[in-house]
Amino acid sequence: MPEVHLFAPPAQLNDATHQYLASLSAVLDELGHQLVHTPDLAAIPHRADVLTIECKSAARISLRRPQARLWQWLQGLYPEEARWQFDSPLREFAWNRVEGWALQRSRGALMVSQAMQQHFAAKYPRLQLDSVVMPCVNATPVPDAFRSPGKYRRPAFVYAGGLQRWQCMAATLTAFAAVHRLLPEATLTLLTADQEQAAALVQSLGTPSTRIAYVPVADLPQALAAFKYGFVLREDHVVNRVATPTKVSSYMAAGVIPVMTRAAQDFAQRLEPTSPIVWLDNLDAAHIRQRVLALEALPLDAESVLAAYRAAFDRYLDPAGYRPALRDFFSRTGMGAA
Repeated sequence: MPEVHLFAPPAQLNDATHQYLASLSAVLDELGHQLVHTPDLAAIPHRADVLTIECKSAARISLRRPQARLWQWLQGLYPEEARWQFDSPLREFAWNRVEGWALQRSRGALMVSQAMQQHFAAKYPRLQLDSVVMPCVNATPVPDAFRSPGKYRRPAFVYAGGLQRWQCMAATLTAFAAVHRLLPEATLTLLTADQEQAAALVQSLGTPSTRIAYVPVADLPQALAAFKYGFVLREDHVVNRVATPTKVSSYMAAGVIPVMTRAAQDFAQRLEPTSPIVWLDNLDAAHIRQRVLALEALPLDAESVLAAYRAAFDRYLDPAGYRPALRDFFSRTGMGAA
């Protein structure tokens, strides 16, 4: 069976990428190709088929293996993230050069949103690059998590993920504190690998009723079963507009109601019909509290929430639904049935 080399350092393979790559592997297997993780460039043949998940790796393949055929999975906007995270125009310039070089030499790109497709089309108007969209998803509905005793009767909040700048952790903690003032029984749990940083932030803001822990992705559905609400706060920035944060599917798969801004454009459009979701217009703590309290006043039934979220997965978030589009994409970009 012909191999497709996934050229990615081990650090790039994490909880958030596992199911996405599993979906790609399944589609490639249907086409008679085997996806193999090859982190060592020296082990990749000169005429190999290669998939990367970061544009620097794609640029390395283009330079060191110019005869290889290259596909990219674009998870985010590295130049724009560099400028935002580090306030560094130089980093942004360097990443733009790397990104443009790699895209010109790619046969196709897997993107996580239609907003991302539109971003790259506007940024590189002369680039003729075939692409396909599949949102980042790392979970499927677990009915028992919805039926956890008392789940929808307690205002138990959770945040699961990292503490990068775009995660808006200060706004999350401030919003929860505002909710807690009117719902003193409310609790917040931060599920993050960055536990020391999280503890320092909680202490500096004096956030009440907050605990910090970490669970691996395999145990996340069971852990999330204890919570009613999950925070997904984002600023209106291009990095967030093109994103499809995996925590949304993690929350919804466990019956956790997202409390989220509309910054992620595809989610705001495709999940708009889904209820219950606490949609936010901004990051103001009083506004967030008002929206949470409005839903908190309504009775919720586990079976109704499960039915609504299953419909959202069937319509938009189920990776299996993207297999035909992925097969067509790989076939038309040169990786048809072997």
